[in-house]
Amino acid sequence: MSLRSMDLAQEKQEIIKCFHCGNETPMQKVGEYTWGSRDVEFSEIDFLYKYELFACPVCHKVTLRETYSDETMMNCCDYDQLSYFDERSILFPQNSIESKSVPQKIKEAYSAALKTKGIDKFICLMALRRTLELLLKDKGATKWGLKDKIEEIAAKGLLPDTLKEASSLAKLLGDTAAHDKELEIDEHDVEAMAEFIGFIIEYLYIVPDKINTYKKRLDAKSSTQKE
Repeated sequence: MSLRSMDLAQEKQEIIKCFHCGNETPMQKVGEYTWGSRDVEFSEIDFLYKYELFACPVCHKVTLRETYSDETMMNCCDYDQLSYFDERSILFPQNSIESKSVPQKIKEAYSAALKTKGIDKFICLMALRRTLELLLKDKGATKWGLKDKIEEIAAKGLLPDTLKEASSLAKLLGDTAAHDKELEIDEHDVEAMAEFIGFIIEYLYIVPDKINTYKKRLDAKSSTQKE
């Protein structure tokens, strides 16, 4: 490889935290797509979306990052100079919840659990179990044990049978991790539990919020048309 080729390869590398395996390592950029005001015939502001795909050299899985910037997002630099502020977020793999409908303590607990997924499967399972307990309490559970909390919330009609079962499975895996029970756990179990808790959070918080937001939008549209 020539020196120029080596320089270009290094330019495409960036140190990124891999939420698949937990390593923070130089990753190779393997793809990029941009879209912004230059692609729109009439645009009042200058904005840009950039999507970058990086490959982890440790686990060989990919990370998708979104960067958004526009002329309304300015950042003060030295000597009172202004520059565009880039807002970056990892779209894949999921490592946080952005919805404002989810209580902050539940959002933080779930995000912390996801970030340990590739580092320690037992810690991740215990953190996911804690997330489940927090959201059940937030929905009004008062019973002592987690099993009773699940039954209590299900009895109130807040959890359908499928999510009640998902909660019970999450409890089982969380207890296994916490008490060193004789049940072999692998990364697929951790992925499944993270997904189950994600489904429960979406059902209890995100979906109702989206429905209410749409109803308000529809009511506003109906009012405008009547005028």
